[in-house]
Formats: sequence, structure tokens, C-alpha cells
Amino acid sequence: MPPPTPIRGLSPASRLDEAARRILAGRLADVRHPEFSLSDELSLEGVHDMRVATRRLRAALQVFRQTGRLDEVDRQVKQLQDALGEVRDIHVQRDWLAQATRKQKAQHRAGLKDLQHRREALLDDRSARLRRALKRWSERTVPLLLLRMGEMKDAHAYGGGRIRRHLRQRLKRVEKRMARYAEAPDAITAHELRKKTKKFRYALEVFQPALSRTMEALLEILVPLQEGLGELHDADVRLELLGHVSAEAPPAEREAARTLLETVREERAQRAAEIARELQRWQSEQIIRRLRRMLG
Repeated sequence: MPPPTPIRGLSPASRLDEAARRILAGRLADVRHPEFSLSDELSLEGVHDMRVATRRLRAALQVFRQTGRLDEVDRQVKQLQDALGEVRDIHVQRDWLAQATRKQKAQHRAGLKDLQHRREALLDDRSARLRRALKRWSERTVPLLLLRMGEMKDAHAYGGGRIRRHLRQRLKRVEKRMARYAEAPDAITAHELRKKTKKFRYALEVFQPALSRTMEALLEILVPLQEGLGELHDADVRLELLGHVSAEAPPAEREAARTLLETVREERAQRAAEIARELQRWQSEQIIRRLRRMLG
């Protein structure tokens, strides 16, 4: 995951509107950097980097919502994020299928290659949608964001109580999703926990200049859980894809998909066990309580 652009010249005593302008400018630059490479080719790396950058931009927009009229900007950035996500998902599926095909016996390779071709056909349509989303982003969203940044007014302190309240709210949502996952550790609850954990991490990054002493420790605690949930999500997406194919695709593809299902089920079980151990560590070490203390 590429790191965000470091924001210089801010302290906890900085005005909130000034901090918002500087951080949003940095997050905007992070989105625009891979955008230029995507004008030629929608590469796997470029799409991934821009998707991560849009998530970080949205986190900042939501944090600074009270400093200006940012809801419409956030909605438009989400449209771009969704379009990037659709292409990214196909990229990941395609590359995983290519690796899986090389490991299979000859009689199953043809079916898996047919399945790859189906993914490629979807990629053409979703790439066209992403091209349109990139055009709207450049022509509409960027000018609107720059306008809203110029209108911001908020004399509160960047490192004041509002920051910590926002982070405590994010942490509370993570805690609730953990409890739901403990009750029903299925694909849906795992995905929701993953999203809440990721949003909490991106919100922490927004406040890094104001929380520099605790930031490294906070992020270090979150990374193993977030990465493990990402790997679990990948396995769940593969299971959904293979389950659909094994039930409805042509015979050669169904047979090829069924050969992979058991392997992916085992992978999913392994990832779930790793998450269970990580959540047990959070409980035994009282990490939620420690995070609350860090946030004041």
C-alpha cells in the first residue's frame, strides 16, 4: 500500500481550516499522481494506487465535513472509488486465475482459461466505465473540491477535542463490528469489520501531524488485523466466484472451478483461524481499552 504524502508545517495548535486545506491538497495530489499514468493504460498497479488514494481522500473529506460543504465532493469521489474497485476486482481475479491455471493438471487448464476469458470480457466493460468516471473526476470533481477548499472557515484547533471525538467514534464502530464478527464469523461480517478497520486507519492518518507521538503505535496495532481481513476477503471473493461458476457455467468451466473450490476453502479456513487468533490477542491484551486511552 503506497503511503500518503507527508503533511508538513502543522501542529495541534494549527487552525482546523488551515489543516484541512493542507491535508486535502496532499490527498488530492495522491489521487492525481496515478491518474496521469491511467490516461494511457489502466494498469493493475495504477488502478490499485489510485483506489487507495481515493479512500484516503474520502477519509479526509469526512473528517473535515464541518469545515465546509464537502458532502457532494465526497459523493463524487465515491463514484470514482467504486469504478476503480470494479476494475481492481477483475484485475485480482484474472491474475489469481492465471496463477491457479499454471498449477492445475492439463485436463482442467482449458476450462480455467475459458473462465479467464470471461473475466477479460467483463474487464472491457468496467474499464470503459472507469474511463468515464475519470473524465467526470477531472472535469467536475477536482474543480469543485478546489472551490470548497477555498471556502473553508473553522477556527477550532486541529489537535483539539473534535479530533479525538471523531477517532473515538471510529474506534467504537470497529469494536461493534468485532463483536458481530465474534457472534457470526461469516463473509459479510468479516467484510464489514474490514471496512471499519480500514476507515479507522485512514482517519488516524489524517490526524498524524497532531498525534505524532501515538500514531506509530496505533497504526502498528491495526496493520496485522487489517491485512489479515484483506486476505480473508480475497478468499471469500474467490469462493463466491467459483461457487457461481461451478453451478451455472458451461461444463468445462464448472469442472475446472470445482477442482479449485477445496483449495480455496482450505485457504479461507486458514485465514479465518488467523483472524480468530488476532482478535483473541486484542481481547487478551485489552487493545480496545489501550486505544481509547491513547486517544484521550
